Amino acid sequence: MTDYLSLPQKNIVNAPMGTAIQVLASAGSGKTRVLTERIRYILDNSERGSVIALTFTNKAADEMLERLDDGSENRERIWIATIHSVAQRVLDSYGYTIGLPKELHIFEREQDRMEVFLHSLKEQGIDIDSYLNIEDAKEKRNREKLLSQYLNVFSEIKREFLTEDEVREKYKSNPRIWNIYQDYQSALLESGGVDFDDILLYSHKILLNQESVSRIYQKKYIALFVDEAQDLNRAQYEFIKVLCGEKIKNIMMVGDSNQMIYGFNGSSSDYFIKSFGNDFSPVIYRLKENYRSSRAVIELANKIKPNSQVSINAAIDGFKTFKVLEDEQSEAVWVCDTVENLLKLKKHPEIEGDIDCSKMVIIGRNRFVFKSIEDEMKLRGIKYFLKRSDRNEQPVSFIGKLIDLAIKIKINSKDWVDGRRLYKLIGIEQFTKINNDYKISEIIKEVNNSNVDDKSLISLILDYVENLSFESPNLLKFCSELKSNLINLGAAVNDSSKEDDIALGIRDIEQLQSMWGRFKRKGLGDNLSSFRNALALGQLNNDALGKGIMLSTVHTMKGLEKDIVFLVGMCEGVFPDYRAKSNIDLEEERNNVFVAITRSRRWIYISYPEKRMMPWGDYKYHAASRFYLDMQ
Repeated sequence: MTDYLSLPQKNIVNAPMGTAIQVLASAGSGKTRVLTERIRYILDNSERGSVIALTFTNKAADEMLERLDDGSENRERIWIATIHSVAQRVLDSYGYTIGLPKELHIFEREQDRMEVFLHSLKEQGIDIDSYLNIEDAKEKRNREKLLSQYLNVFSEIKREFLTEDEVREKYKSNPRIWNIYQDYQSALLESGGVDFDDILLYSHKILLNQESVSRIYQKKYIALFVDEAQDLNRAQYEFIKVLCGEKIKNIMMVGDSNQMIYGFNGSSSDYFIKSFGNDFSPVIYRLKENYRSSRAVIELANKIKPNSQVSINAAIDGFKTFKVLEDEQSEAVWVCDTVENLLKLKKHPEIEGDIDCSKMVIIGRNRFVFKSIEDEMKLRGIKYFLKRSDRNEQPVSFIGKLIDLAIKIKINSKDWVDGRRLYKLIGIEQFTKINNDYKISEIIKEVNNSNVDDKSLISLILDYVENLSFESPNLLKFCSELKSNLINLGAAVNDSSKEDDIALGIRDIEQLQSMWGRFKRKGLGDNLSSFRNALALGQLNNDALGKGIMLSTVHTMKGLEKDIVFLVGMCEGVFPDYRAKSNIDLEEERNNVFVAITRSRRWIYISYPEKRMMPWGDYKYHAASRFYLDMQ
């Protein structure tokens, strides 16, 4: 299986067992292949024990599993998932050992966290409604921003594992910050929920303080692998460290400090380079040959990050093009003209197969640079889609939202955040249930005794959710029967807007049905709570790409590549981002450019507009990005 590996790659794959390995792998150097072959080597050379491989995206986990799924018995010995997914499994199984409620709900949305925070302030006697209910719009925005900053601080406390003393020292100007944080944490647990940062915080606490639990994992798993290790933050690194303990010696981290682009999330390549080196004393290997990209792309990458890439002799020439345009509209016209010319070209020796939209991607620093391009593509009938992040997609219809909220309440009757949202959705006022349990049966009675529209439809849906088994829900039957009822209802109504609502609802039910099937196929659990948490972690999102040309930010393009890349909006203030002031921030922006360039296998087009239209109608002139100039 390793005949196609280079000598440096083979040396890593066949390294002695029981060795910690640090792989410094540049873009396109075959790191995923090396990682998967090392996993195969460990399994083939050990009679018992399983391996864990940790990724940063569900898509990366699925792709790695696909490479390793050769039909052998080894499949049962592999657990590949995101760090949060593994931590969530620890939390689900053993949260009770540190006094956490049995069924914990993940508050995945920022607005959910904000509601819990505001409630915690009210519980302390703060009149938050008066604070926010002011006529001055600018001052109101400032106050809302201040409250959001508190949530950012709470995330930092959890990500960095800050102690009370460290928090008080860091935020001397706000002596009550620790107490406010503790009140927020209490409010989360009282509502039977956790936020994303809590998943790592609590799972780390379980493994650190409950030796009987950590022994279970350390006895079962003989090796641990980490992909994209340059993006680790402290909480993630400390979780990995305590998961391994003194028992798991076969640990391999693969990463590239040139591709560290999540500093805003507390990430630092220091955890991969320094902490891992100090704590595990790994053998260091380097992979620098780029097998993916053309010479032209490698040349550009080396201008952004000198000596980061080595071109192999067999590399295709490829090409690069630079273009300065008058404004964003001109840039959009140029991009679309080029796309149409490429589609007409159809064939080229450097591109395998036909040149079509699936071979191209348009990359921008943020999604706002795509507006003019989207408008121009719509005008010309060029199909495109926006690449989404790994987070859970929310239902769009009234029916889909009702089902989702009702399932959340069925799982966690203390979830007043979603309980209140459900009452608002169906149009019934309630203010008394914040600290009480929500029962679907009681809500059905309130609906039947109310004057709300569509009460029969609402009662029907709630009744179906009420009758769902918690431990072994038959969601296929649930979706099938509910869909059948809605089809009959849709055929009987004469209101076109209601017909549209029902049609959207049926699509959301079909999506739910599809996600349940994916949940079962992936073996992520059996009960309703496991299903809902898998949804919240984005593990069940449809990985199928849309039709047309992909439009993607740098961050959502991480780990993907295309034959042809358009890198747009390369002007100061956009790329680098106007908020990047410090040397650390600017170095991360440089990493972003490096990642964007190395998404290209063959050809790359780089452009920027000399002026951009501001939302209020004025033009703002921009200089070429410093990175654009570096590439010349």
